[in-house]
Order: sequence, then structure tokens, then C-alpha cells
Amino acid sequence: MLKILDMKIALILFLLGFCLLDASAQSPAPVASDLQKLVETEKAFAKTAFEKGTKQAFLAFLADDGVVFNPTESNGKLVWQNRPESPALLAWNPAWADVSSDGSLGYTTGGWEYRPKGKTDQPAAFGEYVTLWQKQADGSFKVILDIGIGHPANSLSTAPWKSPKDAGNGPKTVKNGVNNDILNSIFSNKSMANGYFNYLADDCLVLREGSLPFAGKQTAFVGLERLDADFPSTAFLDFQANTSKIYGNLMYVSGLYKLTEKDNSVRKWNFVQIWKHRAGKWQLVLDIFNPVPPKK
Repeated sequence: MLKILDMKIALILFLLGFCLLDASAQSPAPVASDLQKLVETEKAFAKTAFEKGTKQAFLAFLADDGVVFNPTESNGKLVWQNRPESPALLAWNPAWADVSSDGSLGYTTGGWEYRPKGKTDQPAAFGEYVTLWQKQADGSFKVILDIGIGHPANSLSTAPWKSPKDAGNGPKTVKNGVNNDILNSIFSNKSMANGYFNYLADDCLVLREGSLPFAGKQTAFVGLERLDADFPSTAFLDFQANTSKIYGNLMYVSGLYKLTEKDNSVRKWNFVQIWKHRAGKWQLVLDIFNPVPPKK
């Protein structure tokens, strides 16, 4: 009787082990999320710049049709191919990241610092960057747009990056995107702060040359009110905008903003906006203006 009982126990243990083995074979290790892959790629981009130089990093991580601003929208690879090698170090680290609901588009932003003579030199310039990433056919992310602004304080941080609660979530398809009617209602308003207010997301980030980031809707509104003097209603406004296709619940707009003063002097800014579809409408989650230097 004991032998039969021992055989039953052995059979149960064997079957239990087989089931566990079968379950493990059908449950592969969890795959990194698109958001994790995006940030890991961003960190690899910055690490390559630290180890091999900024030029080699951009050439390695830019998409073939990726855009940089030099001084206006230009093919990034052509720009960096034509730049001489330099010992200067451009260092950065992501503070905020988000990815579309279909995982095909994402963006990262954070502080940067510039060391003219390389790693051991003292930082000579600071600012914020914004990088747009698009998923490629092989599943990797490449840079499709890179832009930044400068400001007087060092905001480069090694603190853990953050993301919105709905990163990677939301409607997978949205029919209608941001159009010129929306852009006109923002840029043609006598007060740009008022023009923006109806579209800013609660967790928005607004970047302007010479200022630390305006984070959150109320902070951004106050900051834009303070900067409204730079965009007087007495000047003639013109803007050119290129709207992207919709990537899940994200899309972006890039273009040129131009003000002609009464004395016919002209000031220009590159601008990039990132929009996210939430609660049935498009909300502006990131907005950056980068001044175009006047022609010499």
C-alpha cells in the first residue's frame, strides 16, 4: 500500500513539474515597453556623445530624414556630416518622456550643458532640448526632429525621468488632427497667452529662449503673459506650419513664426508643438520657440 502511495506522489510531482515547465515555456520574459525603449535609446544617444563625440552621436541616431534647425529646418544628417569634428561635449539627460498610444512616436526633453573643450572643461552654456523619436521598421527609435533653447541656469539633472500617467495609452486612431484654424486662434490672438490657454494641457511644458521651463498650465500662462511684450499686437504676424500625420494619439507641428515691426524689421522663431488627444480633444503638451538669428 505504501508503494502505491509513493508512486502516486511521484506521479503528481512529475505532472506538477511538467505543468510548470510548460507554463514557463509559454510565458516569455516581459518585453520592455515602448516608453522604456524610447528612454533607453535617448540615454544611449547621450552616452555615445560622451564617448565618441556629438557629431558621431547625431549621425548614429538621426533618421535619414531627421530634422535639426540650422538656423531653420534642415536635414540633420547633412548638417552634421558637414560639421568638423570637435572636442566639445554636449551633455544631456531626459527629465520627461512620453510615447504615443500605438508606440510609433515619442518625445524626450530635459536639460543640456555645453563644455567647449570637452569632458574636463567647465560648462559654458545651458538650456533645454526637445527630441522627437519615430519607431523604425526594425522596432528601433530614431530621431526625426531635434530642437532646443538656451537659458542661464544649469538644469541638467541625473534625477529619474518622469512621464504622464497616460503614456502609451489612449485612442489608437484619431481621425482629425490639429489644423490651421487652431493655430490661427493661438497665434492671431492679441494676447498670445490667452490664445494658448484654451489648448494647454494641465501637464504642459512651454520653452522659450532665456527662460527656465514653464511647467504646467497655470505656470505656462503666467510665463507667456510676461513674454507677450515680445510679440506685440502692433506687429504684422505671419507663420508657416507643417503638420505631421497622426501617430496614435500624438502629432506634432513645426514651422516658422515671423513678426514684421512697423519699421519693417523682421524677427523670426522656429516653433515646434507636440499635441496629444485626450478626453476627445487635442491638447498642447509641449511648445517651444527657438529664435532665428538675424542675417548678417
